[in-house]
Amino acid sequence: MARKKKFAPNDNNLAIAYYRFSSHSQNEASIDQQHELAHEWADAHGFKIVQEYEDAAISGTTDARPGFQQMLSEVAKIRPHTLIMWKTDRLGRDKYVLAMAKKKIRDAGCEIHLLAEHIPTEGPEGVLIEGLMEAMAEYYSRQLSQNIQRGMDYNAQHALYNGHKLFGYDVDRSTKKYIPDPNTAPFVQWAFGEYASGKPLKTIAEEMNAQGLRTPRNAKFSVNMLNKMLKNRAYIGEYHHGDIVVAGGMPVLVDEATFDRAQRRFAENKRKGSQRAHGMDGSEAPRYWLTGKLYCGECGSTMQGVSGTSKTGRTYYYYYCSAQRRKECHLHKARKRDLEDMVLFALHNIVDDEENVTALALDAAEYYEKNHNGTAYLEALEAKRREVEKSLANLVKVIEKGVVSDTVTERLAQLEEQKSALNDAIGTENVRVSLCEDRHSIQAYFDKFLHADVNDPEIRDQVFEYFVDKVYLYDDKLVVSMWFSEDDKQEITWRDWFSLDEYWTDESPFVKGGSVEFDCFPLGSTKQGPAKSTWLALFIPLLRLKIHLPAFFSASHCQKPYS
Repeated sequence: MARKKKFAPNDNNLAIAYYRFSSHSQNEASIDQQHELAHEWADAHGFKIVQEYEDAAISGTTDARPGFQQMLSEVAKIRPHTLIMWKTDRLGRDKYVLAMAKKKIRDAGCEIHLLAEHIPTEGPEGVLIEGLMEAMAEYYSRQLSQNIQRGMDYNAQHALYNGHKLFGYDVDRSTKKYIPDPNTAPFVQWAFGEYASGKPLKTIAEEMNAQGLRTPRNAKFSVNMLNKMLKNRAYIGEYHHGDIVVAGGMPVLVDEATFDRAQRRFAENKRKGSQRAHGMDGSEAPRYWLTGKLYCGECGSTMQGVSGTSKTGRTYYYYYCSAQRRKECHLHKARKRDLEDMVLFALHNIVDDEENVTALALDAAEYYEKNHNGTAYLEALEAKRREVEKSLANLVKVIEKGVVSDTVTERLAQLEEQKSALNDAIGTENVRVSLCEDRHSIQAYFDKFLHADVNDPEIRDQVFEYFVDKVYLYDDKLVVSMWFSEDDKQEITWRDWFSLDEYWTDESPFVKGGSVEFDCFPLGSTKQGPAKSTWLALFIPLLRLKIHLPAFFSASHCQKPYS
């Protein structure tokens, strides 16, 4: 058996050095300290450091380190006598990574010198000590990871800051608790309200970027970023970290009603898809405009639009409980036209009664005074504008001193654009506040809205979107639930509807039996696009409906929604 050849380093005075610092460690020598000590040792022993490699704030448990990989790829080309390091764990904290790296380094004829650890190179005890050092490095890494996780879990259980920054929040350094950021929290509330009211995410992102707002990572807002932000339950007070949830652990920035409206919009858009989210035209594919707000009253599941073809080839349209399709609910499919006629009749009576419109205006004013009388968003916009104006003034001073460059010119143009966007936003918000600040202004708006034609699909969709929260279909009735008050619910029983609709000869809108097979599931959409009326976008979210059943079914309101 051949005797193993003793390791002999390269015969030169060349050395390389590798430095690493892990951001999780608190007592390790920094890169600068390691660099200084390596050069002191090299000078004292007659070595010349020809190449240095470093990895800052990267864990030694992974080999995906740029400096580490570069060193391993170049050591065979340089063929130095010695690799200088602070400790064994600088090379790595995983025994398999360490073994691979040391073999590659020594195969290149390079010995390893550790500044803070002495491992004898003569005798078998050196192998034992080196193995122990490697095991200790991996043990320390795992123990450190466990301690860090324990600390993070403790922070999470007490709803403390864990290093995760959120737009709209700051951190109280004394308590490590999240607190509202007065400069950004109003923009969070504004974004939720705008999206819940129908504004597309892309438009919201463009407006926020134009006003100079940036994410916690100083990036521009994108649709994906807003998608995550508007789904984050932290804004309604829930602290989340892994599997840990602390109710009330975060300051509430958004009320649950607005948050739920935003989530329903996300659900509607996901279900309908990008094409159907803008409606479907044509008699062969009618829009199911109740979709997204129509629910099964028996089981609570959503109801979706479906079409089916009979044996004679005729196409029929229905609303269908999604749970019934899975055989989990007994509610039968209901005729599309019948349900939409009932809801349209309710909308018609909302806007066609002068006394009711007046009550709505007073109710809206009361609601506004109670819930929307703050000026935080306007103040945040004005603070942002002052910040931009200060930056512009400083930039002008630089230009006056003769410092003009492409960078200065580009920055000047960016600030001017931000100021213009902020001026537009502030002007819009001032109009909203001034028009809503008294009951006379609100009444003037509602007078314009009186007798609106809800048979017009665009007006119908606007009124339905902002007046109606949910529509529930039961075996014996239809219940329309309104925004801003759980008490505002309208019930229409089949008997009431039968007495009003001379053309309706069935006892209910349901269709029993299986003579029709569904050939399209689901269809339709709730919206054709964002509301076009500026006035409506400003005031309809303030609505709170009050219609009592006796007035609702009075003879003066029993008008057919279709001529």
